[in-house]
Amino acid sequence: MTLLESKLGGLLASPGVTDLLVNGAGQLWVQRVSGVLESAPSPFESEAELAEFAQNLIASGGRHLDQANPFADVAIDDYRVHAALASGCNPKTHLSIRVHADRLFGLDQLCDFEMFDPDTLYCLREIVERRESYLISGPTGSGKTTLLRAMLAACAGQRVIALEDVAELGLDSGHFVSLQTRQANIEGKGEIGLDRLVREALRMRPDRLAVGEVRGSELLVMLQALNTGHSGAGATIHANSMNDVPSRLNAIGRAAGVSTSDLAEMCFSAIKWVIHLSERKVVGLGKLTLTQGGRLEVVPHVL
Repeated sequence: MTLLESKLGGLLASPGVTDLLVNGAGQLWVQRVSGVLESAPSPFESEAELAEFAQNLIASGGRHLDQANPFADVAIDDYRVHAALASGCNPKTHLSIRVHADRLFGLDQLCDFEMFDPDTLYCLREIVERRESYLISGPTGSGKTTLLRAMLAACAGQRVIALEDVAELGLDSGHFVSLQTRQANIEGKGEIGLDRLVREALRMRPDRLAVGEVRGSELLVMLQALNTGHSGAGATIHANSMNDVPSRLNAIGRAAGVSTSDLAEMCFSAIKWVIHLSERKVVGLGKLTLTQGGRLEVVPHVL
């Protein structure tokens, strides 16, 4: 039994649980597939006990949590854990635990679960088979990683290299390689970001690249790779709607010092599809295009 299960196993195993949220020692919330938050008794008797548990839990996932690094993410079995240690940012320790019970679902199963209809299933399979690159967009908890994992799983026999902050994709394949970012050590050295991982992955003979979440300079490295022969890549990006994806991409480009026009051309050449999710359903499917004025735009695809 893992440390996490020894303390919170009963709640984690409860039917339909998707998230556990610990807001200090005296407050615990459970979220189920319905999306409703329910209060539950906390197993922690003091802030000191919770802080020690959080530090040991993060350490069991290979990272450290202390006053110099009061935030950390780890993947432990089928759970993603984010910890915020009591510090100058907040006087209480907080834990956010995501349950990945659907780790091995494929595209057919997601269709059966009504994440999308059979026509969309056919289109998604065509995207994979034609090696067309895509972005899966949506808000937090909408199912982006679940769909990305299923589309990558459809690349049978191909060498897939995934770059993630926290290893969540976990394909059951001998050809799958997962690279995870590394936080700095207690001396502030040794950090490895997603942009570095993308560069290293290109030297590892990938058939497919996957980026768990695009939000920084790794986007530019990925676009350069896709524009030089590495087709068929997939990535996720946070966006509230399909039409918001171009503005999210532009914001990332501006932060990295790339002009809107240059980024638009790079994205148009590298990425063909945007697949948008909301509440674990595909609610939009479109193609990334350029307007006459050279701006990025997502044109809805009619099935």
